[in-house]
Amino acid sequence: MKRVFLVLACAMMLTSCTDVEEGKNTKTNDNQQVVSQKDELTADTLDVEGYINRARWYLTHEQVGYAMRDVNSALSVDNKNVDALLVLADIYYALGDQDNILLTLNKATEMAPMDSRPVIKLAELSFLQGNNNLANAYLDKALELNSINPKAYYVRGIICMSKNDTVQALKQFMKARSQDDTFIDPVLQIATIYAAQRNPMARDFYNQAIAMEPDNYAIYYDLAMYLQDNGNPEKALEIYDTLDVKMPGNYDICFNKGYVNLVYLNEYDKAIECFDKALEVNSKSVDALLNKGVAYEQKGDYREAKSIYLQILRENPNYQLAIDALHRIGE
Repeated sequence: MKRVFLVLACAMMLTSCTDVEEGKNTKTNDNQQVVSQKDELTADTLDVEGYINRARWYLTHEQVGYAMRDVNSALSVDNKNVDALLVLADIYYALGDQDNILLTLNKATEMAPMDSRPVIKLAELSFLQGNNNLANAYLDKALELNSINPKAYYVRGIICMSKNDTVQALKQFMKARSQDDTFIDPVLQIATIYAAQRNPMARDFYNQAIAMEPDNYAIYYDLAMYLQDNGNPEKALEIYDTLDVKMPGNYDICFNKGYVNLVYLNEYDKAIECFDKALEVNSKSVDALLNKGVAYEQKGDYREAKSIYLQILRENPNYQLAIDALHRIGE
């Protein structure tokens, strides 16, 4: 269940939109703050910038119709406003309208030929359409316009990742990081690459990302995953325990707590308790039920383990792991 930051379909808006399953911050006080920020934008005296900012807010919160209304209000006042056109391109992206994305970005480049931002988005669009050569050509142009261009290097890193060239991808992400130490996306990509390589530097980059977004629980989750897979299950469990308090009833957190207790710490009763909590969230989870059976098996309670394995097979008659488990305990 580990979150992977290389989600190609999210490249256009260059934002991370996942919580521990999907990376969203779900804290109540943060939601209240977001609402208050939106309310501040509802004043009667909205100017072009105000409409654009409110359109961004609506788009971030998946209210595409309202975002379109506000960006159109901005463009009705200033139809050459590049910021408004860029938001409009993102709206078309959310709608899956690639033709209008292209038209909007081409108009933006005509309005502001020295602005690299629409060129980078054209690169992203080309990448999403499977044309890496054109995407790289747009990135070359963007870097000619502005050599201090972390997003251009970031997108080039994503293209390298799509070709499994992690060496070049790391170089591009590192360049993006060096040019903008507030840009979290390349930090997350670097951490993900290092984690896959079991490189200890992964922990450092996850911690950098946490320092940048301390309320982004998905990063803590990824760090915990890295720690449990690389010889530090106790620390991983500490992070899961903290997340369990902040996000009670999250299936992935409950399951991973059970897994760490079962596989790494041999704490079988605690594992069973965690798998039970995971099953309360998702009663149809075969994985949680199977691992609960394994925990009973490991503690020597073969009767309960057999009952669980048979329960799985009643609903999934050909489930090989349950069949193997029954054979393992001599049934």
